[in-house]
Amino acid sequence: MRIGIISTVGDCSWAGSEEMWKLFAIEALQRGHSVATALQTPIAQSEELAEFRALGGVVFAYNPLNRYTSRTVSRALYSRFQRLKRWHPDIICISGHPAIPYRDRDIYRLLNAHTGFRIFIIQGNADWFISGHAERNALRGLYRSARRIICVSRHNAELLQRQLTSSLPITILPNPIRMRLERPLAWPAYSEQVRFATVGRYETFGKCQDGVLQALATPEWKERNWRLDLFGSGSDAKYIQDVVRYFGLEDRVALRGYERDFRKIWTDHHLHILISRAEGLALALIESMFCGRPAVVTRTGGNHELLRDNEDGFVSAGEDPEIVRETLELAWSNRERWAGMGEAAFERVNEWIPRDLSVRLLHTICDSSPPQP
Repeated sequence: MRIGIISTVGDCSWAGSEEMWKLFAIEALQRGHSVATALQTPIAQSEELAEFRALGGVVFAYNPLNRYTSRTVSRALYSRFQRLKRWHPDIICISGHPAIPYRDRDIYRLLNAHTGFRIFIIQGNADWFISGHAERNALRGLYRSARRIICVSRHNAELLQRQLTSSLPITILPNPIRMRLERPLAWPAYSEQVRFATVGRYETFGKCQDGVLQALATPEWKERNWRLDLFGSGSDAKYIQDVVRYFGLEDRVALRGYERDFRKIWTDHHLHILISRAEGLALALIESMFCGRPAVVTRTGGNHELLRDNEDGFVSAGEDPEIVRETLELAWSNRERWAGMGEAAFERVNEWIPRDLSVRLLHTICDSSPPQP
């Protein structure tokens, strides 16, 4: 089978959302299928694709639409996906934001012209992601006719069906772990300083780093002995640096860039602060829980489905800085419980993430009757 994959993620060198399609693609290549991908240029250049390329996977790089290319695409004079179309895929799989298949007219035209199967991997959703009568109608038609829609959380699945007022062919599968640990990391050596980490794209629209900094900018928090390291990459790096300076947190907060080996992060950090405005099921949360670290998360996407409040960490009722600050205060007052919460977090995620996820993905995408969990 010839499988074409389009990822709609850009503005960063790599993202956790790419791990699911990559896991499926590698499994498919190993089983004799052919796989070609269309990836935005920064992702297409990533070293994370080394194994995929070595197995014979094809990578076509493309760029976001601009004013000129948008006009030519709308007139059907140009497509960024000509090479993928000439490759003649039997299946086209779109991974990313649920509204992109309509808003990106190049992708929308490609999908409507494709006579084979269509698969969608929804890597996040929020109430405002889909809006307007025309958009809902167009997406309803696309998703109803899909061979399969993979959502990474129950929240995303239920929200998408409500937004489109339709029962859809959805399978719920969690994001994969890049390196499954058989035991949690040792708790960090004793230090008077508490070390927080946030792992996620530098994209405040979804990842809310600016709101977290505001929550930590009070005189009470500035009197405490802590630091926050922000790991990731993305277009909002400069803005986040400006917010750090604005709140006078230069001696407390640092942007550390993208770190591929999550174990290096969690060897010496105690608590994961992962406040989201929009989410699927964060791979970064899965990784920190496998390392045996508790987290502070919001009721966004599937994060609160995986992390149990007051058992594996703390769930904030919202992303407003005042609400986040209340949750961080609760976490701070329970510091003596963090190590035990981290052990519970490892047990929880170890049970949650299936060991045969790559096989389940392959069957879900390539078979007409995907296996039940």
